[in-house]
Amino acid sequence: MKKKKRKILQEIQIKRGVYTKKREKQYRKGKRRPLQQRLFEKLVKNSLSMKLPKVFSLKRNTNETIKFVNDLKLLKDEKKRIYINMKYVEDITNGAIALLLSVINDFTSRGKRIIGSKPKNKIARKTLELSGFFDYMNSELEYYSENNPNTIVEQGMKVVEPKRSSEIVRDAMKTITGKEQRNTRIQRLFIELMSNSVNHGFPNNGSKKKWMIATSHFKAEKKVSFSFIDNGVGIINTLNQKLGRQILTFFKGKEDLLESAFNGDIGSRTKLEYRGKGLPTIKNTFTNNHISNLFVLTNGVIIDYSKSKSYELEVPYSGTFYHFELNNENITNNEN
Repeated sequence: MKKKKRKILQEIQIKRGVYTKKREKQYRKGKRRPLQQRLFEKLVKNSLSMKLPKVFSLKRNTNETIKFVNDLKLLKDEKKRIYINMKYVEDITNGAIALLLSVINDFTSRGKRIIGSKPKNKIARKTLELSGFFDYMNSELEYYSENNPNTIVEQGMKVVEPKRSSEIVRDAMKTITGKEQRNTRIQRLFIELMSNSVNHGFPNNGSKKKWMIATSHFKAEKKVSFSFIDNGVGIINTLNQKLGRQILTFFKGKEDLLESAFNGDIGSRTKLEYRGKGLPTIKNTFTNNHISNLFVLTNGVIIDYSKSKSYELEVPYSGTFYHFELNNENITNNEN
């Protein structure tokens, strides 16, 4: 771990040197920038710089996105300010934004300062602004947005929040149907996700229980996508802690164990006392076509239910990430 951290710090020093030389060249040419930008550049010069991948998405660029988050977590005990360079991001999704924000919030709760730039790409910049990322970030930015974006990233701690989940679902239904209304199945799904996160995601550290929801509305297509994230120990690690590490010996691998947990047949396959009903409830919501494109990532394992496949990643990931969609077909099925 120390060797990996040292390598990351060395890479940061090299990148910072290139950044400084580029700025010095601009000074020599007599280019003058706004005061806010010059003050921000001074902060950057004395910070540890982390460059966000061009495609920052847990579905479209999984390994590189998670590697960035893992590398960022390694800097949690560094005394220097951290600069997140987002200038060259071309594609960013709300799920990845929420994951990044959950790490940033952990840092700021420790008193660590985070600074960041905005993407040059207009679409990526707009996605970040509309997500409410910069409102939650609570740190220095190169440029502040002049508009007041609608926040679509929500976070909660310790408790299940039925009122807030109800509001999220009602907003989603309005995007899809044109009318704000209830959807009890989807609200129950959110309650289950929150409950799993609070009760199982953080078994050894109750003070850090936190979940996040990112929502993307696509009015033209009449659909809404949701990402639910917790930075806890993850589903597989939770099973290891509850049933013992020998649990893996009953299965072909982590993918098989995770699928069994969602299928609800761990008890019958292992003869161990285990009655976990939460995960099968989540899967059944997809199987019964109440949601679409369910995607689960936990402890470095992915189950992509829309493609009927599961696989292990090249990089580790300790938390749990869910992504799913709600569209008109799901709602029509919900009414039948």
